[in-house]
Amino acid sequence: MVGFEVGAVPFNPDGWGPPDSSNTVSLSVPNHSSNVPFAPFSRSEKLGRIADWTRALSNPNRPGSNLFNKNPSDSAFDFSGDDSFATLAADEDSSFRLVDNTASKSHHGHHQNRPKFNPRWRFNQHHNQRSQLPQRRDEEVEARKREAEKERARRDRLYNLNRSSTNAGHRRESAVFKSSVDIQPEWNMLDQIPFSTFSKLSFSVPEPEDLLICGGLEFYDRSYDRITPKNERRLERFKNRNFFKVTTTDDPVIRRLANEDKATVFATDTILSTLMCAPRSVYSWDIVVQRVGNKLFFDKRDGSQLDLLSVHETSQEPLPDVKEDINSAHSLSVEAAYINQNFSQQVLIREGDKVSFEEPNPFANEGEEVASVAYRYRRWKLDDEMYVVARCEVQSVVEVNNQRSFLTLNALNEFDPKYSGVDWRQKLETQRGAVLATELKNNANKMAKWTAQALLASADMMKLGYVSRVHPRDHFNHVILAVVGYKPREFATQINLNTSNMWGIVKSIVDLCMKLNEGKYVLVKDPTKPQVRIYEVPPDAFENDYVEEPLPEEEQVQPPAEDAEGGEANATANDVEDKEINAEPVVV
Repeated sequence: MVGFEVGAVPFNPDGWGPPDSSNTVSLSVPNHSSNVPFAPFSRSEKLGRIADWTRALSNPNRPGSNLFNKNPSDSAFDFSGDDSFATLAADEDSSFRLVDNTASKSHHGHHQNRPKFNPRWRFNQHHNQRSQLPQRRDEEVEARKREAEKERARRDRLYNLNRSSTNAGHRRESAVFKSSVDIQPEWNMLDQIPFSTFSKLSFSVPEPEDLLICGGLEFYDRSYDRITPKNERRLERFKNRNFFKVTTTDDPVIRRLANEDKATVFATDTILSTLMCAPRSVYSWDIVVQRVGNKLFFDKRDGSQLDLLSVHETSQEPLPDVKEDINSAHSLSVEAAYINQNFSQQVLIREGDKVSFEEPNPFANEGEEVASVAYRYRRWKLDDEMYVVARCEVQSVVEVNNQRSFLTLNALNEFDPKYSGVDWRQKLETQRGAVLATELKNNANKMAKWTAQALLASADMMKLGYVSRVHPRDHFNHVILAVVGYKPREFATQINLNTSNMWGIVKSIVDLCMKLNEGKYVLVKDPTKPQVRIYEVPPDAFENDYVEEPLPEEEQVQPPAEDAEGGEANATANDVEDKEINAEPVVV
C-alpha cells in the first residue's frame, strides 16, 4: 500500500498562523519562493473574519449591533452591518473598468447620455438603472418604447379620470354598442361566422359588364382641387335636389332584370361593400336576405344604418353615449350623411353641360330636380350558373384628353380636433399624409367601403373632400378645406384592401345563403364580437317597422350665433330632404 506522509507542521509560539519565515529557517513551503508573504488566495475570493472577539459588545452604536439580540455572544459572528467589508469590496471593484467600444454620438456638443441636473434626476430610478450599464442600441430603442407606452397609458388614465369628474363629457372606458336590429325571441339563429375565417378567403372574378346605365351626370369643377385651408369655401345646402336611398327589391330596374333572368343574385353597391369590408366593421349592421325561387336578393331595412355614414368607428377614443349630444355616434352619422350629399353637389359645374344616359333616373318623377348621379347596373360572373347584378353609383364626370372619366365624391368630416388629435386647419397643407393616416385609423371601415364602391362602379377617380365645422360646437355650418383625388386601385393597395378577398367574402356568403330554404333571413353583425349571425325571420318581418327620422333643421335647436355672418348663415340654412320610393314587393 502507498503510505500517507504527513509533512512538517510548524509551530508558532508567538501567535496564530504560520511563523515568520525569516525567523524559522527550517520551514519550507512547496512551490513557494522564499521571502514572499504567505497569501494562499486569489483576488476574486471574498475573505473575511470568522469571528471578532476583540470588539466591544456593549457599544450599541457599533456596526452590526442589535438591541433586540438576546444572545450577545452571537454578535461576535455577525458582520452584516460592518462597513469595513463594503469598503473592501468597493476598493476591489474599483480596479475593474468596463470598456465600451460603441461610437458615442453627440448632439450640439453634448453627449446623449449626459444627465440633466434637475431636482428629480437624483430620485429617478429608471435613469439610474439605465445609466449604470450601456445597452445595445436595439435594446435602448425597445426600452424607450416601453417607457413611452407606460407614460402614454398613465396620461390616458389621468385624462379619463379628469374628464369623468366633469359634466362636460361623459367618456366611456369601454365602448358598449347596441345591435342595429332588435333580435326577436321567435327568430331562429342558423349559423354564426367569425370574421377570422373571412381573412383566408380569396376569389377572382372576371371583368364585369354593364347591363344598363341610368340617370345623368354633371361635370366636376376643377377649381375645388386648388382649395386650401387659407382660402376655404363655405359648404352650401341644396334644398331642391332629391337624393334616393332605394333598396334592392324596390328598384324597378332590378325587378325587371330579375324577371328577365339576367342573374341569380341581386344587390346594391352599398350592401356589397358592407359585406366586402365586414372584417373592418365595429358597429352593428344588418342585411335582409330573401330567397325567392332560385334567386337571392340582398336588401336593407327602411331607416337602416347603411343609409348613414359612421364616424370614428374604428377609433380608440370613444364617443359620448348620449344620443342627443352633437358628438354622439348617431348625431355624427346623420351629420356626415348630410355633408356627403351637399359636398357631392357643390363641387359640380351646375350651369354647364350634362351627360345623359340610356334611361333617366328610375326613382324620380317627371319634372323633379334630382341630384347628379348615374346608376350602373353591372353583372359579375361567380361561376357557370351564378351571376351577380349590382346597382353602382357614380356622382360626376370629367374630361381628360377628350375621354370621359367617372368620379365618385365623398367627404371626410372633422367635428372636434380634440378627438382625433390632428387639427386639419394646421396640418392639411404641411402634413396631409398624417391627416390621411389618422382618418384611415379612425374611419378604416368607412374609407374601405368608399374604395370598394368605387371599384365596383369602375370609377376612374375618387375625390375625397376634407370638410370641417366652422366651430366645434356648431354642427350646422361647415367649410371645405381641401379636395384630393385618388385612383381607386392604388388607394386600395395603400389601405391594404384586397379585391380577391372582398369577392371571396361575397362568394362564401352567397354559397351559404343559396343552401337555405325559400324564405326571409337577416345577417346581423354582432355588436360586441367580430362575427356575423344568420337568423331565420318571419315573412312579414320589418314591414311595419317604425322609422325614426331626424328633425328638420328649422325644428332643431340652433347654436348661438357668434357674429352677424354666422347669424345670417343660420337664418338662410336649409336642410336636405331624403326621398324614399315605396314600391310594391318584388314579383319573380
